[in-house]
Amino acid sequence: MPTHAAASLAARLSASVGTDGWTEELGARLTWMTHQGVQSATLQLSPEHLGPLQVSISVQHGAASVWFGAAHADTRQALEQAMPQLRQMLSGQGLTLTDSGVSRDAPREQTPPKASGQPLGAIAEESAAGESGSSRARLGMVDAYA
Repeated sequence: MPTHAAASLAARLSASVGTDGWTEELGARLTWMTHQGVQSATLQLSPEHLGPLQVSISVQHGAASVWFGAAHADTRQALEQAMPQLRQMLSGQGLTLTDSGVSRDAPREQTPPKASGQPLGAIAEESAAGESGSSRARLGMVDAYA
């Protein structure tokens, strides 16, 4: 049972991206990751051309930060649509989703920024270093381009 900060996972989600089954499977995987201390994952998706999906999770004192990186626009859109259900699933496990984001790029190797009073948009901007002028994900908002 991994519990150290560097724990990571590679797994496959079998349900098709964007379906209710996919949201349920992703939520179950996120819940499992939080309870096992897994802080990053690479998830292979179905259909395969919509993946991979990079996930970074940080949990402190019942507060969870979840960041997703997906190169495919359809995957980012499915994540955005799934976010309310994912928030509810985590809440059912006693976790509060305090911040989250969906980006075209993979989440940073480090854990996501902790809640610190820093404006959430500023956190997303830090992730966009070197990408001036592009439309970026900001906590639940998908990129406006494919």
